[in-house]
Amino acid sequence: MKRIFVLILLLWSSAILAQDVKMFTWEEALSANPGSVFGITFEKLKLKSLPDELERFHQLKYLNISKNKLTRLPSYIGEMKNLIHLNAERNQLDIFPIVVCRLESLRELIINRNSITELPSCIEYASKLEYIDIYDNPIIHLPESLDNLNELKKIDFTGIRFSPKFQKSWMNRLPNVELIFDAPCDCMN
Repeated sequence: MKRIFVLILLLWSSAILAQDVKMFTWEEALSANPGSVFGITFEKLKLKSLPDELERFHQLKYLNISKNKLTRLPSYIGEMKNLIHLNAERNQLDIFPIVVCRLESLRELIINRNSITELPSCIEYASKLEYIDIYDNPIIHLPESLDNLNELKKIDFTGIRFSPKFQKSWMNRLPNVELIFDAPCDCMN
């Protein structure tokens, strides 16, 4: 029951925050005052890199770069101190973008369906993280620093096969976090 309440609360707070933010397309954002743009979407543009001009948008709270062909994120992303929601799902990231660790206000990180094999220990510096979606990444290592994310409420691990021992270990380490796993396998320790 508690998990359902936390999930409803998380979804409700995300919906409340998002409803007040207009998501600009890149073309719309370029013609607007950068200080008045709080959300930009680059979804499904087949981008291999993000435009350098994005660096000017310091007030961004929401950034959707999903469904592109990005292999890395530019360093200026780490300077977006107001960013609370980053959606980088369905790209071609094979290494977790370290710049995310500098996003101290980030609450939601959606980075599913990439090729990331591990989360870095610096993830703890994104200390406001509440939700991490790493669904369907070939994760083989989680850092101990996940213990330091005091605001964390949920991590989605579906699509990743972990052993029963691994799952139990992390459920014990993070008892107040909803960890969503697929059925365990004997494929990993």
